[in-house]
Amino acid sequence: MWPHDITLGPVTFGLYGLALVLAVLAALPLLGLTAPKAGVSPKKAFDLGFWLIVAGLAGSRAAYVLFHPKSFAHSPLSALKYWEGGLMFQGGLIAGLALAITLAAMGRFRFLPMADAIAPALALGQAIGRVGCLLAGCCYGRLAPGGFPLALTFPRGALAPAGIPLYPTQAAESIGLFLLTYILIRLLGRPRPAGLVLAAYLALAGLIRFSVDLFRGDFRGPKTLGLAPTSWVALAAMLSGLALGLWLLARKRPVTRK
Repeated sequence: MWPHDITLGPVTFGLYGLALVLAVLAALPLLGLTAPKAGVSPKKAFDLGFWLIVAGLAGSRAAYVLFHPKSFAHSPLSALKYWEGGLMFQGGLIAGLALAITLAAMGRFRFLPMADAIAPALALGQAIGRVGCLLAGCCYGRLAPGGFPLALTFPRGALAPAGIPLYPTQAAESIGLFLLTYILIRLLGRPRPAGLVLAAYLALAGLIRFSVDLFRGDFRGPKTLGLAPTSWVALAAMLSGLALGLWLLARKRPVTRK
């Protein structure tokens, strides 16, 4: 882990912000490959992808600030510095979905094929973004039991508590999302109903996040029935994905790979 800023000449940046940039740079080329397989224009996919990145960053940061108001009370403008760490992905997902649904309702594109094209790129971007969380020390795990072989210990300067063994929640979620990216790409290349890749993303990404959240030690908002808001959103995504997938399969309208 390296939570410290890096200075190259006149430029200073943190590895968390660098991970976000790399996430975008990796996701966009993948989108160029997945769009034709979903029967979507790559140009339309790229255009939407740009605005989804903007909406996702804004929604993720807004959700984080909403649940951590005390962190920004002394300096409200610091709420804009998302590259320093502090994003709640669920807020970005909700904002992105709202934007995509709105544009689809306006006739800009067909929602389900477009969502299928974007899902693998989204999972890849998340996976790389979680590497940034690992480097910065945010989204850290609870105290791990003594002798736990996979425990992580963060240095001073990280957002995680320093010098104590913690569950490797960032690494676990990142690995899960890389595997999910592979699964979604394979599914996209098979005959399937339009929207099934989206359903798989929602169900599996929700399952990964809900499972990892059980071992998280950072504050993610006030709990309801023992679960943080992020866990409830992950659970809702998982159930929505399962419901959508079952409905699509029941319709029996396969599409071939393009």
